[in-house]
Amino acid sequence: MLPIDFFTKENATSSFIQDVLSSVDYPVNIFPIAQAANTDNRASLVIWDLDAFANESESALSKLRSRNPDTMILAYAENPDQFRDIPNNLYDILLSVEALRLHLMSKIARLKEIYTAKRTFRERMSHLVGKSEAMQNLRKTVERAILHTGSVLIQGESGVGKDLIARAIACVYDKFVTVNCSAIPEALFESELFGHTRGAFTGAQNERIGLFEEANGGAIFLDEIGDMPLHAQVKLLRVIQNHEIRPIGANKTRHINVRIIAATNRDLREEIREKRFREDLFYRLNVIPMQLSPLRERKEDIEDLANYFIRQYAPEGEPYTLSPEALQKLQSHDWPGNIRELENVIQRTLCFTAPGMLNAEDLQIDESMGIATSGTPGTGIAKASTYNEFREMQMDEEKEFLKAKILECNGSISLAADKLGMVRTALYNRLARLGLNVKDIR
Repeated sequence: MLPIDFFTKENATSSFIQDVLSSVDYPVNIFPIAQAANTDNRASLVIWDLDAFANESESALSKLRSRNPDTMILAYAENPDQFRDIPNNLYDILLSVEALRLHLMSKIARLKEIYTAKRTFRERMSHLVGKSEAMQNLRKTVERAILHTGSVLIQGESGVGKDLIARAIACVYDKFVTVNCSAIPEALFESELFGHTRGAFTGAQNERIGLFEEANGGAIFLDEIGDMPLHAQVKLLRVIQNHEIRPIGANKTRHINVRIIAATNRDLREEIREKRFREDLFYRLNVIPMQLSPLRERKEDIEDLANYFIRQYAPEGEPYTLSPEALQKLQSHDWPGNIRELENVIQRTLCFTAPGMLNAEDLQIDESMGIATSGTPGTGIAKASTYNEFREMQMDEEKEFLKAKILECNGSISLAADKLGMVRTALYNRLARLGLNVKDIR
């Protein structure tokens, strides 16, 4: 249990509070003078007796709040109206003595929940590294999104950190269920998401709870939502509209309360034009939109990110630092794999380099994967004049890449998926989306 600091003088109410807290074994530090708030207190919760320090409360609470902004403060008084002049940002809850006697433990429990959520939020936000304007704006958007319950749609290239954003937004929920839409076979989508009853179809020997019901009361993260088949999109739209699910084979619907966070590396507006994504579902998901910039557009964040990954992966007691030449090499690369690629480079470098200064030659970067930053086209895709032309070239290159990998594996989809670091069903789904027939490839 997190400790409580109690600022009070001996009276009937303070004795009551101490008795209640001792009965549930809360560690409590009691301070009979307001000046004790000037010390470096680290309690998660402060209980403040306004009557005991009538003339000192505002000054002491102000210092306490500025020094420990995460600390939750419960203030009480016989007549709270006498202290309405104290700014309400200096406490989280203000109760009368009568209300305190009735609701002490429930209020403490609520403040503990808020404190834990704040700590979790700050911890997860610490992973959103970077000082660029794009990252500063993103952090503000995430903070606002946490306070609401509307659906969130995160768009951005692969490797930009969409999963981290989703987890930061969901920090206030005890439940967080992740669904990789590209890894679920099309025929099983409805069963995976909404569940089924026993005997609903051949092979359904037992009742199954779907992922939406598993996430009830929390948040669900629909990753790669652009790969969701159209028939499942219809079902999802009804879930968002009615807050209900109906498992396959069930006669009744079940009410659910789930915060939906979706992410995709696709241009969903283009997918809508191509009739691969429902426009009505897009607007239902896009209540709180977030567009994540690729790393090549915010190279001022590379130094912070590289140092962050060095701290993450360097063995304890083995310090590493980036030389100016190494940093320049990192910043001159275009990072087609975005943050995930940078993380991979740093982790690999630490494996093969002794502690100390990391030089440019220590960094093993696959330059063939990037487009030269000087502006000279390195591949045909760089010569595209419109975004649609770029997308078509990108899909053509992906087709050729996947066909080559499958042929390298003598037509084995399982072996190709393993080499590509993909789930077998995800590779099948991707081939179908690209219009590739596995038999033709073989």
